[in-house]
Amino acid sequence: MARHIINQTLLFGILGCLPILATCSSPQGNVEDGKRWYMMHNCSACHGQNGHDGRAPGIKELSMGFGSFVRKLRRTDTSIMPAFPESKLSEKDAADIYAFLNRK
Repeated sequence: MARHIINQTLLFGILGCLPILATCSSPQGNVEDGKRWYMMHNCSACHGQNGHDGRAPGIKELSMGFGSFVRKLRRTDTSIMPAFPESKLSEKDAADIYAFLNRK
């Protein structure tokens, strides 16, 4: 009986961690689509054509994870950068931009 309870506890613990692990990894993005979205949403006007050669802070090869990147897009901490809600920029498109910015 005790072994059954321990196995169930472990199983529920593992299953409970799966959603957290899923949010930690970044979705697969497409670099070429990301470049197109980056230009289309006028990110290059401030951050530069390559994400590091503009007036605004460099964002190429980000040190933040995908979740932090999306949060920053959705709720910016500056009045200069516009917010990009899901209705304006989907998570898939954000993943593409993220892939473009983190290309080698």
